[in-house]
Amino acid sequence: MDRKNQKPKRQKKSDRILHSGQTQNQIMTDYAVAPFDRKAEEMDEKWGIDRLVELVSAETAAKYGSAMAKFNDAIDAGDPSVTAARAQVCIRGMEAMDAEAAAAGAQRASMDVWEVEVAGELYGVMRDARSWQAIKAQRPEMTLVSLREVALALKYWRGSIAGEFERSVKESFGDGAEVVAVTNRNLEDEIPF
Repeated sequence: MDRKNQKPKRQKKSDRILHSGQTQNQIMTDYAVAPFDRKAEEMDEKWGIDRLVELVSAETAAKYGSAMAKFNDAIDAGDPSVTAARAQVCIRGMEAMDAEAAAAGAQRASMDVWEVEVAGELYGVMRDARSWQAIKAQRPEMTLVSLREVALALKYWRGSIAGEFERSVKESFGDGAEVVAVTNRNLEDEIPF
């Protein structure tokens, strides 16, 4: 993605430990981004992370992209007054996209979670990871993972010796066979005989 169209985030440039040597304009510009951040987080919680622009017309999305590019240019230029003005334009853009998405009957990102308990720990596999903040707020005790993370873990598992054992079991006992536990043995060690 082009840097000009990325969502800016406050850098907390007033923090002298993390960002020593910042000018007054750099600090003021950074603070001018704060209202935008607050509205972006609100829209992410409502619709799913970075999803709102997907729920509106191409024309509206393009207008918002133009506003974001100008906002990022103002941040890069270090001009606090222009940054504040551009932040307000982007906030109004998010409000317009929110209204358009609602009027079109758009649904927020899925809150569906498949739960499974393994060895006393509760895992939640999220259908749409863009809702992770809202899901985590409702279920703080659950370790959340995305479908993509599950697929990556399965890909790694299948390439391991343990995955080879699983394949052998399923070939021997049929597709209905299921791994129900994995012991702490190091499957990479040679058999000691």
